[in-house]
Amino acid sequence: MDGYILPLAGRQIIYRPRRRLAFVGNQALADYVRRRDVPSGKADAADAPDAPDADVERFLSAVGFDGPPLECDQPEIPERGLAPTSAVLLMTNRCNLRCVYCYANAGAEPETVEMGWPTAKSVIDYVIANAAASRSPNSSDSGAEPPSVTFHGGGEPTVHWELMVRCVEYAKARDARARFSMSSNGVWNASQRRFVCRHFQNVSLSMDGVPQVQNRQRPASGGGGTFDAVMESVRAMDEAGVEYGIRMTVMADSVGRMPDGVRLVCEKTQARAIQIEPTFTDGRGRYADIDMRFADEFADRFMDAWEVGRQAGRNVYYSGARPWVVASMFCQAPLKAAVATADGRLVTCFEVFSAQSPLAGGFTVGRVGDGGVEYDRQALQRFLDAQQRRREECRDCFCYWHCCGDCATRRPGRRSDSGGRCHVTRKVTLALLQNYMADGGGLWQGLQETPRPAGCEATGETGGGAGGTAP
Repeated sequence: MDGYILPLAGRQIIYRPRRRLAFVGNQALADYVRRRDVPSGKADAADAPDAPDADVERFLSAVGFDGPPLECDQPEIPERGLAPTSAVLLMTNRCNLRCVYCYANAGAEPETVEMGWPTAKSVIDYVIANAAASRSPNSSDSGAEPPSVTFHGGGEPTVHWELMVRCVEYAKARDARARFSMSSNGVWNASQRRFVCRHFQNVSLSMDGVPQVQNRQRPASGGGGTFDAVMESVRAMDEAGVEYGIRMTVMADSVGRMPDGVRLVCEKTQARAIQIEPTFTDGRGRYADIDMRFADEFADRFMDAWEVGRQAGRNVYYSGARPWVVASMFCQAPLKAAVATADGRLVTCFEVFSAQSPLAGGFTVGRVGDGGVEYDRQALQRFLDAQQRRREECRDCFCYWHCCGDCATRRPGRRSDSGGRCHVTRKVTLALLQNYMADGGGLWQGLQETPRPAGCEATGETGGGAGGTAP
């Protein structure tokens, strides 16, 4: 379905997501558009198309209602197999924090799992070789995609410090163009800050806002607050010009402080992108949907925070609500990145850190070993097929082209199992559309505006932003 009619306070939003087009109309216009879209030969008397209305048709033509939709190819494994130029190394399940909502129970699992040098080296060699093979022999390398290495999950990557340093130095020696990023809690010592500022191009920094919330939700492993330490790292990155974004997690008892948290980030940091997510656990190491009361409050406070960010020229976003995206799968990481766990698995998600993860079985699509990286094509195809089956449950939802069935870890089961998350996505998406239309005098024409990068996680989005209002 390429068109949706959404009720709005006695009027209707007529929405074409694959045209990035939305406008407000009365019931008569909505009914006209609905009947107009009924395929020839499939309409009964009640749904039969009206005779063309010249005035309405001129308006629809002027806004590009029947223009070509954005392409949305199905996810496919290339005939010659995957050749990603991006490595994601899930370093360790150790952590120097004890965040109250940690999905991985980092730092508290009975068994420590850490990546060894042979695994890390194999994945780095693999993506560097893929990057080299992708360059045209008859042209300059300046336009070729450089290899990249991201340090991530299951714990705090910087606690496996010696391996991280060795990976960075090795990758730079192999290919001077190599780029480095990581997801981190930002609680670093002085020498770590200097190294990060010297070598890293991007950091996703987890920080939950105002000091009271940060210190309560993200305490140090030995107790005590972490806000001051994170802000020290922020100041170091600001001075060095390192690009970074803030990843803020919101719990039911902190949801009212969300706008304050964004205001603090805007006033005290140079972060351009602020990602805000409701917690998706009901305790350490346990995934869970959120209840409807929290979902409602989160969506309302998110839009307050979004407005704070917009006034400050920052991109505030929630991963499920992204009207600027047209895609066939929520996340392109399974096809675009070689994601390696500490125990040598190739997986399709940054959160599947080792065999300890409850999702490891269905997300494992290969192995790293014997000096090489080997994908299991059948396992990868099963994973992709499962995502498309889940997505088809959502065809009647106006967020179908944006959330694409949602994140595989946030919604591991049927749509009915994620009512709170889906409610947030729909409510925030609708609110964003209302803001976009208000900016355009009742009309949003996203394809006619200058695209901007969305700034989300590895989502594989088509095109860019929405009139300067969306990230």
